[in-house]
Amino acid sequence: MADAAGDAAPGDLPFPTFVVIGAMRSGSTSLYKYLQDHPDVFMPRKEIHFFDRRWDHGVTWYRHRFEGYAGELAIGEATPTYLTDPVALDRMAATIPDARLVAVLRNPVDRAYSHYWMEHARDRDPRTFEQAIDDEQLTATSPSDYLARGRYAEQLEEVAGRFPREHVHVLLLDDLRDRPEPTYAAVCTFLGVDAGFVPPRIGEKVNRFVSFRSMRVRGVRRKLPTVLRIGRIVGRLNATDDPYVPMAAETRAALDAHFAEANDALAAWLGRDLPPTWSRRPP
Repeated sequence: MADAAGDAAPGDLPFPTFVVIGAMRSGSTSLYKYLQDHPDVFMPRKEIHFFDRRWDHGVTWYRHRFEGYAGELAIGEATPTYLTDPVALDRMAATIPDARLVAVLRNPVDRAYSHYWMEHARDRDPRTFEQAIDDEQLTATSPSDYLARGRYAEQLEEVAGRFPREHVHVLLLDDLRDRPEPTYAAVCTFLGVDAGFVPPRIGEKVNRFVSFRSMRVRGVRRKLPTVLRIGRIVGRLNATDDPYVPMAAETRAALDAHFAEANDALAAWLGRDLPPTWSRRPP
């Protein structure tokens, strides 16, 4: 691995004390923003992707992502693809074995649908949602993993096989949405920071769904200069927050049945009942 050069000596740079590991499209951005607001927490930009996509950049490169740390009690990052990647988890266990891990989970049916629409709106998946999930269930070579990412108990078992169970904190998006302050306080207690601090934007939905009027403009926008905020202005004008269409009732019923066993396994792993919307069974 090639180490990147920087101004600070590698030994002066920290490793994270915690990582938000997922799940995708499950509220990790909201939690990241809330934690960024905490005076005892330092977090750089979201989704560093060191342990899955940028491992060849080297450990020194990773430590340089935390430049700006000023002695906060907790140092963290949030990359929600780590939860489903055993290789990334192996690398984390070898590199930051004492880190605490936080997972935010969402009803797997809603998570899959949100994930699909993110891909579809960016022209990365031209299929209908029904075609995509049919393909995933019929062939191991399907390009999507909308359903696989919702089998949380299996993923948490992989995590617990590499990190002590007491170093893993799991919360549900339902709790972060419906009971944001006590849910956030529990995360803070887990991380060893002041649980009495309340972020000013607690309860706000941070990472709303957006689609784009033109994917070509979106590609060009990334190349525009940032000095005059031209790229940001163009990006805002090109984005639309029109909601995606509701899932077909028959599709939801089929997926509720599909995830029933996986959700039961998750409830057993967590030692708690899941919200009623997670446990719907077909009549």
